[in-house]
Amino acid sequence: MITSFLFAQPENPGPLQAGWTSESLNRNGRNLNTIIYYPSFEEGIEAQIDTLNHPYQIIAFGHGFFMQNSYYISIFKHLASYGYIIIAPQFPDNNHLQLGYDLIFCADYIKSQNQNPGSRFYNLIDITKTGLSGHSMGGGASLLAAANDISITVATPLAASETNPSAISVMNQIHGVVYLISAQNDGITPVNTNQLPMFTNALPIKSLPVIKGGNHTKFMDTRIWDWTDPNGYLTPAQQLTTTRKYLTSIFNLFLKEDTTYFKYAFGNEAQTDTSILFQYELKPLVPIEFTLISPTDTLAETSITFIWNNTYSLNLYDEVNYKLLIASDDMFNNIIFQSGSISDTTFSTELQDGNYFWKVKAFTSDSTFTYSNTLNFIVDIPTGIKDSKSQLYEFRLEQNYPNPFNPVTKIRFVIPNEMRNLKDFSSQASRNDNLLVTLKVYNILGNEVALLVNEEQQPGNYEVEFNGSELSSGVYLYKIQIGDKSLSRKMILMK
Repeated sequence: MITSFLFAQPENPGPLQAGWTSESLNRNGRNLNTIIYYPSFEEGIEAQIDTLNHPYQIIAFGHGFFMQNSYYISIFKHLASYGYIIIAPQFPDNNHLQLGYDLIFCADYIKSQNQNPGSRFYNLIDITKTGLSGHSMGGGASLLAAANDISITVATPLAASETNPSAISVMNQIHGVVYLISAQNDGITPVNTNQLPMFTNALPIKSLPVIKGGNHTKFMDTRIWDWTDPNGYLTPAQQLTTTRKYLTSIFNLFLKEDTTYFKYAFGNEAQTDTSILFQYELKPLVPIEFTLISPTDTLAETSITFIWNNTYSLNLYDEVNYKLLIASDDMFNNIIFQSGSISDTTFSTELQDGNYFWKVKAFTSDSTFTYSNTLNFIVDIPTGIKDSKSQLYEFRLEQNYPNPFNPVTKIRFVIPNEMRNLKDFSSQASRNDNLLVTLKVYNILGNEVALLVNEEQQPGNYEVEFNGSELSSGVYLYKIQIGDKSLSRKMILMK
């Protein structure tokens, strides 16, 4: 999680000060006079940038039709106080598509300063994430920009207007998060003809928080344009407070990866907030990158415990599970062991002498997953110890875990190579390395209550899951059988 300061209520100022500067840029003959707000040690023009709480993410902001970039200073200061660099160009015309490219250009310019030793932003910027926002025409332009740049992490316009070319028609081309902050009584870009069709056409993850009693002009600091939209009953201060709350929450969640703000952006705080009308759509997200811990060296034992760091999804409704993969090569072409789905960040299994590579797959769905780094280790048992531990390579049925359990537990067993001797090679059908394995669960009276395994399996390490949700509390027996060999253990279901 990238964050440098303590949690703050998102409608209130963050812990940092806001400095600002101005700069003239030129994109293909288009003159862009920009104002830039950034975290600083003290508030003021050309103030020294705060060098302690980086990295800072970039947000490019577009002003409304015939408006000025200076009409949104309170929003810029607020975002800077949370550790963002905001660049807001004064658009030279009303060519909507070009305005979108202007926003991308401005964001890329700030990113370039991360490698400029002469810039105040040198080595202080998170160049991996970019946010876009804007009001009215500038909000629509931010959506066009997001549709034309897959590097945009989140677009959060205010009262976004339909554009030419149509922002509504390209919403399904936006790869990032779409968060359409709107006003219920907007008389210039009404929700039903602007932001609602945008929301409908957008891909998840998306949201449409509509500020009750808000109008079009009160997203700005100036009051000189209020006559153009006399609708709504909120005061400007009330509307801007709610705007700051949701603008900050979605940026903090997806640009700073701070899950503290999930409840405000999508969770209970948003869903029960009586100041907005709220609809949203989520999907499983790829888990955040994570790393392995051990093993990493040469081990003189065959019982190996694998440990890795926990990870999470920015969608807190996701459930993250893991799979452990062990191979004899670093490309994982020859996988020796692969676990089933596990929720823990530890896993134990038995391995013989050899050189091994391992990694872990974290996933929230079949299509949303991430792999850890890869580690290498060696199992090298001294000869004397190998002889004394020969039982580790015997037919084994391990104690279920957890035990007692409610209602799910896991059972592991080992089929060694030596059990191939149990096969009957009298028929052509049995001339392979597979062995018929049955694993059954019995109640205390000896009645079979579950069949967990009944198939041919190769020698190796296995794990199965048993769900006792339909059984009553008590002691149960689980028994594995291969040929005339069998093992059994007791387990306790406690509800």
